[in-house]
Amino acid sequence: MKKIVTLFLSLSCFIFINAQNIKGVVVDEDNNPLEFASVALLQQKDSLLIKYTTTGADGKFELSEFKENTYIFQVYLMTYQANQRVLKVTNSPLNLGTIKLEKEVNNLNEIVVNAIVPIKIKQDTVAFNAKAFKVKQDDNVEDLIKKLPGVQIGTDGSVTAQGQEITKILVDGKEFFNNDPTIALKNLTADAIKSVQIIDEESDDARTTGVKDGEKTKIINLVLEEGKKTGYFGKMGAGIGTNDRYTSNFDINRFTKNSQLAVFGNLNNINNTGAAVFSRDGSRGDGSGYLTTGTAGANYNYEFKKDLNFNLDYHFGHSDREQEESSNRTEFTSETSFTNEQETTSENISDNHNVNFSLRDRSKKDAYLEFRGNFKNDNRSSSNTNTTTYFDENKIEDTNSTRNTSSDDLRNSGNLNFSYRKKINEKGRNIRVRSAISFSDNDDINYQNSFTKYNISDVNSYTESDERTERKERNKGFNYDLSFRYMEPIIEHHLISFSTSFENNTSDESLDQTKTINTIEQNPFIYQLDYTNQTLENQLGYVFSKDKIQVYLSGSLETMKQKLDIDSNSNINNKYDNFLPSATVNYEFKKGKSLRFRYNKSTSLPSSNQVTPIVNDFNPLSITVGNPNLTPEESNNVNLRMYSHNFQTAASFFSFINYSKTTNAIVTNRSIDENYVANRTYENYGSKTNIRGMIHYGNKIKGFPVRYTLRVSSSFNDYTTIIDNAYNKTKTNSNSFGLSLSNDVKNNVDITVGANYDLDKTTYSLQGRDRDYFKQNYYSKFDWDITNSFNFNTQFDYSLYTDNNFDSQTVPIWNVAVEYAFLKGKRGNLKFQVLDILDKNIEIERVSSDNYFEETFKKSLGTYAMLSFTYSIKPPSGKESKRGSDDRRRYFH
Repeated sequence: MKKIVTLFLSLSCFIFINAQNIKGVVVDEDNNPLEFASVALLQQKDSLLIKYTTTGADGKFELSEFKENTYIFQVYLMTYQANQRVLKVTNSPLNLGTIKLEKEVNNLNEIVVNAIVPIKIKQDTVAFNAKAFKVKQDDNVEDLIKKLPGVQIGTDGSVTAQGQEITKILVDGKEFFNNDPTIALKNLTADAIKSVQIIDEESDDARTTGVKDGEKTKIINLVLEEGKKTGYFGKMGAGIGTNDRYTSNFDINRFTKNSQLAVFGNLNNINNTGAAVFSRDGSRGDGSGYLTTGTAGANYNYEFKKDLNFNLDYHFGHSDREQEESSNRTEFTSETSFTNEQETTSENISDNHNVNFSLRDRSKKDAYLEFRGNFKNDNRSSSNTNTTTYFDENKIEDTNSTRNTSSDDLRNSGNLNFSYRKKINEKGRNIRVRSAISFSDNDDINYQNSFTKYNISDVNSYTESDERTERKERNKGFNYDLSFRYMEPIIEHHLISFSTSFENNTSDESLDQTKTINTIEQNPFIYQLDYTNQTLENQLGYVFSKDKIQVYLSGSLETMKQKLDIDSNSNINNKYDNFLPSATVNYEFKKGKSLRFRYNKSTSLPSSNQVTPIVNDFNPLSITVGNPNLTPEESNNVNLRMYSHNFQTAASFFSFINYSKTTNAIVTNRSIDENYVANRTYENYGSKTNIRGMIHYGNKIKGFPVRYTLRVSSSFNDYTTIIDNAYNKTKTNSNSFGLSLSNDVKNNVDITVGANYDLDKTTYSLQGRDRDYFKQNYYSKFDWDITNSFNFNTQFDYSLYTDNNFDSQTVPIWNVAVEYAFLKGKRGNLKFQVLDILDKNIEIERVSSDNYFEETFKKSLGTYAMLSFTYSIKPPSGKESKRGSDDRRRYFH
């Protein structure tokens, strides 16, 4: 790690050599200090952001870590006139003294200055002007937002802003493809965005009723350029590569004042399942194996009037994944252990149709109505060939099984959700009604042909089994729920809450299975299963709500009913009554700093598979049967969360710890016979404990233009399973540490280096076994805009796997790409890339369970080169808004 940090700091010196310092204090016309005024240094030639901070409660600010030059210096606060000047910065520290901001007024003597206001802070929103950040013609929204201060995009595509994960992305305040962040990030072009708003969004209850509950989520709203709201814009492209690799994609958008229409599609065989094909970070795509993907979708939004919106989107997806993998597993029982080696080839094909819609009405004062729905049709087929060889504890081959399976599945599902919230008076009286209906209908046909040799090492006991099975299964589910809540104020800030809810879940399963063993036809296995569970809950609660603190205390009386019928005969008919307390306390110290505590007790009924007394022997080496005598689990859950963001330094801190204790736990009861056949059922036994925690911290290195992000997480699980009538206590402790470094200003060069460490330790009470697993991952990225037209980028990733039960393994991945932008307005982009240069076409997965640990190797694409071309589509007028034309600020001498 020390070498990585040293290398990064050396590279950063290539960009920044001198560090300057500017100080001052911002006040209003009455000399009162102004907090959260944005202070920025901009490049004089193009107004790109160089440095940024905000004023503290005392109005003071400090800017540092930038080169000697002449800049635009700007101070801005909403409702005040911007104070802007050209500032020549030398090596000497600069104290600007007191800067007075005047209230915005219309004045004929004002001087209008064309300049960018890079950052605006208003209440729970921080807005970044897209023109203050350098993006290229082919860049998408993801390329833009990763340059914003305090925003990071993880290797898994997740977006973190101000230390918290982004839960949804809106476009002009409207939903975009059912709030799927990936589609907005990958498909919308960066030059279509006017500003990026990071919002602390209050819950729907708080926004409607005015009663704060402290429940806030971090979201992003992309505000479009006015010039993009007429005509069409988007891009299309295609690429061809070695080893018969290909890719193609398009996205076309047409937005108006009241409507949004977006269409996208892609087809590729480079393991990319998302909406984007051309990824700037050179990632290898999604998952292992050899994946061909085709997707197409359309999104339509219409605003009937202000705050009355309708959204409809459709998405089709085709995927065909071929997989080759091998694995080694060590498994143990109460008295012995054995290993097995598996070789598996498989193909999984899916063609699915997805429809989502929503109607949101906030147009009426103090009321909010929402109606949502989604429907999915998925036609799947699969084939799998697996060879498993079992070795006894002396490493002698004992059993060998070859199993061929295939399936044809048709799956349909959907749900409708309705909610209505109404504020009845200004004191806080309010009601909320919610209801939901969902269904599922799965029609599956499975085929199996397995040939197993038992006791290979013992000629006298040697046997063979040839099984052929056809299993037709139909599963139908129908669920509905309804809830009502009434909240009545007692005195100011104090309220009483009463709510009632009812939930009904039913599942119907029918099975028709035929089996032949060694040419002898077995009796058909046919049954009809009907499972129902119902929950009625009545809750009484107390609410205290002020600006900074919210307290919610409640107690619920819960009645659960469970019923199972098999072939019209009643097998289970149970009723359970529970008392469930809960408590939540939220405290907001100040803007950007909060603390939340939450406790609740919950119960969980066993699933239909866990209670069904029907044997599932489709896999002759793994047989499962439920236990109708199971009773519900009870859990006590505690959560503590703290969040802090410093707007002056852009330092972010987020942490949480979760504790859960489950009693009357449902555990697995497993036995393994001399032929390695595993028989599984379930029991209520003892308790299980889960503790999880995480710390995320991001800040700049003082005196150096580098940001770092530190992430530490840990989890602990303590649970019991039953193996061959012996109780096996399993304890798992997983720890993760990650550190990344990146340059602070990414206008021309983007450098990122980092490391992740994962350490897992699992102990078992049976046979004193344990497992120690350590994964090290080092990564780097270098992205350089050599000119306005030419870009070079490369990524290197190195993983080292160490395990006390398996040999050490290394996986290095290196990608390189060059890009050239040309044609009028740089609409064309030509890209050449080479992926997995070192041809390490394999992925490694290591897991442990309650009675085994396993290592799996999965083949992947390997080395290939690709040449691609992307063309940007702009509105017919071809006119682009001039930099700063929509962001003029008044400036007085």
